[in-house]
Amino acid sequence: MNNTHNFSATRLALAVSLAVSALLAACGGGGGDAGHDAAASATLEAVQAVPVAQAHNTPTAPDAMADAAPRVAPWELQDDAVESAAFLTSQMQLAEPTEHALAAAAAAATADLRVKWNPGHYVSLPLRDESTILKALAEIRALPQVKGLILRYEWAQLETAKGVYDFSRIERDLSLAQGAGKRLWVMVATKVFRPGGRAVPDYLMTPEYEGGAYKIVIGARDAIGSTERYGQNAALHNTKVRDRLVALGNAMGARLNRHNALEGVTFNETAMGQTLVPLTTEQKRAYFNNLAQVDAATQRAFPNTVVMQFINFPKTYMPGLVTSMAGSGVALGGPDIFLEDRDLNTHIYPLYDLAKGKVAIGPSVQPENYATTVQHGAPNPPKISELYAFGRTRLAANYMFWTRPRFGNDYPRVLEFFKSSAFPKDAAGGLTATCPSTYAACTARL
Repeated sequence: MNNTHNFSATRLALAVSLAVSALLAACGGGGGDAGHDAAASATLEAVQAVPVAQAHNTPTAPDAMADAAPRVAPWELQDDAVESAAFLTSQMQLAEPTEHALAAAAAAATADLRVKWNPGHYVSLPLRDESTILKALAEIRALPQVKGLILRYEWAQLETAKGVYDFSRIERDLSLAQGAGKRLWVMVATKVFRPGGRAVPDYLMTPEYEGGAYKIVIGARDAIGSTERYGQNAALHNTKVRDRLVALGNAMGARLNRHNALEGVTFNETAMGQTLVPLTTEQKRAYFNNLAQVDAATQRAFPNTVVMQFINFPKTYMPGLVTSMAGSGVALGGPDIFLEDRDLNTHIYPLYDLAKGKVAIGPSVQPENYATTVQHGAPNPPKISELYAFGRTRLAANYMFWTRPRFGNDYPRVLEFFKSSAFPKDAAGGLTATCPSTYAACTARL
């Protein structure tokens, strides 16, 4: 599959039913190993306490979690048309070829730019301990259309001191996946909702880096057992923080890019959360300009691996960010499939059309998506086939990421669908398998 390479180129989560898995799954992948996961899985991925409907009383609904809220701050649902247009224009200008870009393109002409390409279905785990991984792999071993797993790794776990990197957990998980004949997506997390959790390595939490991260408000119930009331998001509006994240990507790429079991690398959702201290417009603009640069730099660091950014909110900056991503060959992913959500269907899902055919597309199904069809919605569980059809047709997915909650009947329903006659049996499980136009060539393995 060869193409010409284009070088210029909330939720109210129904959290009462999803408390154990929501923190990590809502960001698209599993957390740390057993001790870390046990604490993390007891919290919700939420940024502000809001009462939830009491009607959702199912076996997956621990009554202990009675208040939670969307991880999307109210301002992120608003659309500043003037700021949006200005940011879009700035990203279009940055996408224009420069002498440096043309020189890089010329150098790349002789390089191996084949991209590992195994479209299909992947399973997202809320835990990343070895026993959970092995169990999940065993469940999908006989399903060739279900290609592997997506797991989450926090920045602070991967960089233990400035310039000191530890990729041993990723390498272990790659080995486990490869041993089962499956593949791995790596999510690099720069945002945590665990009370007192750190989104960045300790060395960044100094005045030189403006503290390295800003605090985001989490629901009161999320903080049970802790005196902390805040999570964190990396302060990417600071150029020094941006440069350190780029350095992490470069180090990861140098070590892992050509690993044949590594299918892709992605960053967590773009929603910034309810900040304790509101960011200025200039800081917000800088945040997303720097995020676009991180995405592009990571793609260059992984020339043989799909690099993706999960997008959702804030509305204002998404058109510009997606434009930059498509021009840089960065794939588009998303943290949710809400079938009937007005904000997503009006403002976010249409952006997938801008990426269609140019870069890979990978929406994910989160615990909330099994339970309702709109953010903040009353219980209204869609059929698994409906979630699949939406990702396949409306979002033109090459990849779909399915969360495997620790409790309840949602994931068994997913497995039942995978094994049913309604599930396509082609290699990609019915998803688009055509190599995107910004990839020089696609290959199952290097």
